[in-house]
Formats: sequence, structure tokens, C-alpha cells
Amino acid sequence: MRKKTLLVCGAAIAALTLTACNSGDSSSAPAGSGGTTTAAAKPTKSGFDSLKALSDAVTEKSDGEKSAHFTFKGEAGGQKLEGEGDFNFAGEKTAMQMTMSTPEGDITMRFLDNVIYMKMPQPLQPGKPWLKVDLADKNNPMVKAMGGSVDSMKNADPRQTLKQLADAGEIKSSEEVELDGKPTTHYKILVDTSKLKGSGLGMDEQSIAAMEKAGIKEMPVEVWVDEENLPVRFVVDVPGKGAASSKVQADYTDWGKAVKVEAPPAAEVAEMPGS
Repeated sequence: MRKKTLLVCGAAIAALTLTACNSGDSSSAPAGSGGTTTAAAKPTKSGFDSLKALSDAVTEKSDGEKSAHFTFKGEAGGQKLEGEGDFNFAGEKTAMQMTMSTPEGDITMRFLDNVIYMKMPQPLQPGKPWLKVDLADKNNPMVKAMGGSVDSMKNADPRQTLKQLADAGEIKSSEEVELDGKPTTHYKILVDTSKLKGSGLGMDEQSIAAMEKAGIKEMPVEVWVDEENLPVRFVVDVPGKGAASSKVQADYTDWGKAVKVEAPPAAEVAEMPGS
């Protein structure tokens, strides 16, 4: 996978948006959900009836929790992806750090002050393992390639994602389940892809047009919320017709635990070519 593609995929995963990673054809099956989930043989109706009600409850009960640890795994564009990281959710001041495992090796990513720092398996310059991409530079080819994922990274709080989904999706079912031994409510959501424009989910016009061309009209999303109305798992599934399907699961823990994200030493940072 090319370095630019890896960077775009990393940003998209951080934002729970997979369309930027859909490059190339593949018939790979989506990754399994993982974790331990237990439910009654016959699912019972529970939780909220509308996404807006769910989103409002999550926001009201968890507004003070501005940070979380996350792990993710799945497949995108025929590539298996896995990693973990930490977020400080603060809109334009959002900061994030994560490590992603790829066939080419581990990629470490830090995002703060509207700048992305990437530590690639193979450095672009000797002695400078970190690559800097200033998102304010709209002429930077990397920024252009990332498209809507740039804005999504600033709003990657999963609670904000629920708000955005409320404009494009609806709850199809919900049930009480145990997730890793803890009680949660599992929501199955169906998103109308024609309503994704302007929803802030990292879906730029080109990505949406590609989905429409492939005949993809709906996109399933699953959300698990704990007893404190904190999101603990998201599963986003982008089906493919003649192109790679993508499915990524993100699990959230340690809500409210302090997270510190720092830029790497300047002497170890290389500028993105063409910036």
C-alpha cells in the first residue's frame, strides 16, 4: 500500500469513516466483530427509539468526559487494519495519537494543532522518522487526498458521530446485551447514503458519488452504549459492489482519563514533499 494511502486510511479510521480507504477491487469478507457479546435468544426491545433521543442522552450524560482510549480492527480496501490510540475531544482543538499495524509495518500518528505527524515504516529522510502534514496548507497534495477526512478528525468524538448519524440514519433495532462482561444497549442503525452530504462524516462529494455509482444506497452502523450512556463500540460497514468492502470496529474505554499528545522533536521531523 502506498504511503499516501496509509495516511488517508489512518485519518479515516480515526474518524470512523472508511470511504477514503476504498481503493482497488477486493472480494474480501468483512472482519469479525471481536469481543464477547452475550444476548438473550430472542432480542428484546430496549433503549431509545430515535437517533436524536439517543444522541441527546449520550451528550447530556457524558459531556464532561473529553478523552478516551480506543482500539480498532477491520479491513479496508482489501487491507487488514489494527491499532490503538487515545483522543482528547475538543472540536478544532482535538488531539489524537495512535499506532496502526499494516502489512508494511507499524505506523504511528499524532494529530494536534491542525497538524498530522506520521512515523512510517520507512522514513522519507534519513534521521527523520516523522513526516509532518500541515492541514492548513490546502495546496498540499496529501491534504487534498485526504478530502473530508481532515474535518472528520476534528470532530472524531463518537458522541458527535451519533449527532451526525441522526441526520442520515434511523435505529432499526436495539437490545440489551453484555459486552465484555458489562451491560450495554446494542443499536443497529441503517444510514441513507444519499443524506450523508454535509453530515461531517468524512464523506466528500467524490466518495458519495462513488458509492452512488456502485449502487450503494444504505450503510449499516452498529453502536453499543453502556449504562452511563457512554459509547463503547462502533462498527461501520461500507458494502462494496465491484469494489472493496470495508468494515472497521472501534472500541472505546477509559473515558475521562487524562491524555497527553505532544509533537515529536523538530529535529526528527521531515516536511511532506510538495508542501
